Amino acid sequence: MTQILLISGSPRKGSNSSKVVRHLQEQLVAAGATCNVFDLNTDKLPIYEYDQSQYELENVRKLVEQVHEADGFVICTPEYHGAMSGALKNALDFLSGKDFSGKPCAIAATAGGGKGGINALNNLRTVLRSLYVNALPHQIIADPNVFNEEGQVSEERTANGLGLLAEQLLAEVKLRKS
Repeated sequence: MTQILLISGSPRKGSNSSKVVRHLQEQLVAAGATCNVFDLNTDKLPIYEYDQSQYELENVRKLVEQVHEADGFVICTPEYHGAMSGALKNALDFLSGKDFSGKPCAIAATAGGGKGGINALNNLRTVLRSLYVNALPHQIIADPNVFNEEGQVSEERTANGLGLLAEQLLAEVKLRKS
């Protein structure tokens, strides 16, 4: 069974990043994957201090264990001032290359006004590269306008792009396992 960890990189309740993660989780489960979600709004982490005692904290331990157990990842971040969220960068600081060990990762961003997101994805790619994560070439940016009142993706182009992202992630996981 394929195990995917989805990380919602927004510290905000009801965030668009969480909506994207929920949509991708539904698609991955429908394709037969088992999924865990680590949501930085509900799974609070302390500020990383390079202190080994922090790894004894419940949510830090949970994050590290879920990364180790996963065959692949989805990471979605909002764009804040041209970069990924500080909460996501902080979470990634708790991890190392041996935690990810070349596993594939699908990345997505959310940004308002149809003009943002690419800087957050470039920033995220740079950090993931230093952690030896195999970030997929296909990526997606979701504008807040693509969600309906129930938080579901209602815009066809974005839904298709997210579907492709999920398919490519599962294909990369399968290839890596073979």
